[in-house]
Amino acid sequence: MCGRYKRRSDKQKIAEAFHAAVEVSELYLAPNDDISPGSIQPVVHVNDEGQRSLEAMYWGFKLPTRFVFNARSDSLLKNGLWKAAFEERRCIVPADSFFEWVRIHKRDNPKYEITVPGREPFGMAGMALVQIAKTPLDTED
Repeated sequence: MCGRYKRRSDKQKIAEAFHAAVEVSELYLAPNDDISPGSIQPVVHVNDEGQRSLEAMYWGFKLPTRFVFNARSDSLLKNGLWKAAFEERRCIVPADSFFEWVRIHKRDNPKYEITVPGREPFGMAGMALVQIAKTPLDTED
């Protein structure tokens, strides 16, 4: 997955796009133009009843020596950290665009926003390292 993305779609639009259940009072999603690893974000996953559900998930995994948020497809099933997550806890990360940088200089490289025209939101593959918790994303003021 990318290192930054944007989510402008509200929970109703996300739920409709991915045929997921969401209780209006349970989840508040504020639009976010610069979502980074280490934040709590909505994901679509299959719940215990076998239905698609919109829930909150912490993006990333804190190891004793580093912070991990990307898995490589070529070693996914070989790495114990990702194997169970891939086999048991896959999810969809709803986004309206994502960002990639082109490395030209050592720093201050240009950032490109990538969208899927006519498809907002779209889904990116994700995995939960632990069971997805029902955690509020934000509180309405």
